[in-house]
Amino acid sequence: MVKLTGSRQEQILKLLLSTTAGMSIDELAAQLEISRNAVKQHLTGLEKDQLVQEATLNSTGGRPSRNYILTEQGRNRLPKQYPWFCNLLLGELKTELGEAALRQMLWRMGVNLAQSLAPQFSGKDPAQKQSALLELMQSLGYHAEMDAEQAQPTIKAVNCVYHDLAQQHPELCEFDRALITTLLDRPVEQTACMALQDCACKFKIGNTGT
Repeated sequence: MVKLTGSRQEQILKLLLSTTAGMSIDELAAQLEISRNAVKQHLTGLEKDQLVQEATLNSTGGRPSRNYILTEQGRNRLPKQYPWFCNLLLGELKTELGEAALRQMLWRMGVNLAQSLAPQFSGKDPAQKQSALLELMQSLGYHAEMDAEQAQPTIKAVNCVYHDLAQQHPELCEFDRALITTLLDRPVEQTACMALQDCACKFKIGNTGT
């Protein structure tokens, strides 16, 4: 019997991860030592969340059974070590390139992304560009809004999407500054940073030529 931890649904995901052919309801019930009806209920919830899907129909001489497999979304739900690896990668790049070159590279990355998104901002006035940028940042998980407490237009983001990494590598903020500066076509000054223990990341938007 496989030793499993976590919720029943997490246990099902882990079992399905171990096989490309998938598993039937009977096989899952046997592994988890629960009833077929209980497995069906959990699979219904997982299917609704698009984490598993029906696969091949097995015919073993008896009653045909349907196998279930993980979707790509289901695989991504299981723990990954992206932050750990990114931290190693950024540390190696900083050692190889130096801090100044790493900052330049991250700035270029921000500019390149902004240029790929430029058609979404084409023909918009400054206020419309700010609104489009906020929508973009929301979709990326920044939880961004205009800071009503500031006299000068300022974007406030209360969720740093790479907070742990930025604490180790504050150079990452160059990416945000480059992205915002390029998309708005305005100079941007970062006045607060969550990686430096501020309550939010804040980007003050200047005027052209300032």
